[in-house]
Amino acid sequence: MENQNYLLKILVISILLFSLTIEISAESPYRKSIYTSFISREMYKWGDIINSIEVNNLPTTIDQKLELIDYYYGYIGYLIGKKQLETAEKYVNKGDKLIAQVLKESSKNATAYSYKGSFIGYRIGINKFKALLLSSQSAAYINKAYQIDPQNIQAIIDKGNILYYAPSLFGGDKTEALKFYLKAAKLIENYKDTNQNWAYLNLLTIIALAYEKTEQPQLAKLIYDKILRHEPNFYWVKVDLYPKFMAKYKM
Repeated sequence: MENQNYLLKILVISILLFSLTIEISAESPYRKSIYTSFISREMYKWGDIINSIEVNNLPTTIDQKLELIDYYYGYIGYLIGKKQLETAEKYVNKGDKLIAQVLKESSKNATAYSYKGSFIGYRIGINKFKALLLSSQSAAYINKAYQIDPQNIQAIIDKGNILYYAPSLFGGDKTEALKFYLKAAKLIENYKDTNQNWAYLNLLTIIALAYEKTEQPQLAKLIYDKILRHEPNFYWVKVDLYPKFMAKYKM
């Protein structure tokens, strides 16, 4: 039961923070719109972008398919958070089909395996009674993704999530999890892929929250300040998280 609970915690935090994928090309015509939707908390626009792709520009290449999977992933988390479970399940099914297509074309695609594990996790969020059956499958696919490519950002973050939210009895280690998160952020920065990258802002926010949770408020403040320098209009941090943090620690 404890194992099930920690996996559900991983799912819930993913819902709150949305997804964490860095595979989208800087040349994608949808990148800016998704970014704007994310920083302004206008998720209905996110759904509109998905619908436009499905109607007008169905993906044909692996990269295009991974991009649409990413958008499903972020939107599913939002839908589950809003208790729109039937709609969420429809997008999970669509995502599963695309993931299967990618793995058929690219059998060692670490990003696709990490998505596969995450989408299984979403099914737990839609129906918690499936936790016992699906939780180990979800973790297995994420671990496989990391084994295939330890430099894959999606797999690194998902590994971090498992370490962060698992009880110590099941191998949880928040300090070790932070190392994974920081590694992922550094990779994004080294790739110079921080501009209009919603997932980068999302990851920095996770790091700030992790520093808070591990009682390192000075480091958390440094990250919050970094976020707002990078994107002063990031609603979630600017209006919600940062003011609460400053009030709590009287900084």
